[in-house]
Amino acid sequence: MSKQVLMNAMDTKRMLAMLYPDLKVDGVDVKVEEDSNALYGTYIDDSDVPVSVCAIDRNFAAYLGSALTMVPKATADASAESGDFSDIVIDNVREVLNILSRILMEGSSPHLRFAELRRSSADLTAEEQAIVQSPAARLDMKIELPNYGAGHCSLITL
Repeated sequence: MSKQVLMNAMDTKRMLAMLYPDLKVDGVDVKVEEDSNALYGTYIDDSDVPVSVCAIDRNFAAYLGSALTMVPKATADASAESGDFSDIVIDNVREVLNILSRILMEGSSPHLRFAELRRSSADLTAEEQAIVQSPAARLDMKIELPNYGAGHCSLITL
């Protein structure tokens, strides 16, 4: 049984709508960790033990990271293609991943917090790899921002 709670795509939409009022969120059957270019947000519990991972594709990073500070779409498109993200976009992605931690908690679940953004699966620790390889629960989503584009996100937890 999962130690963490995992809400659904609609909860994610409600959570992110504070930043992106017109976004669309749909549950999909896309495991982002299968993308060799995936980036990973890691989440730890109060004992600093990894308990959840969020795999995002380059489009998610580029579009959600760029839209937060109104980086032009052409720049976001180039970043999505190349995987070369500015420090501002990476900081914005970290903020979005921090907010997504709320999708993994409710009043009775253990507390967790966003820890790090890792640029590839090779950067994941053995404990984080184990979460990705044998999750107790997962939520795979397509998130689309009008005027930018769509990306994918997989929340994976123990």
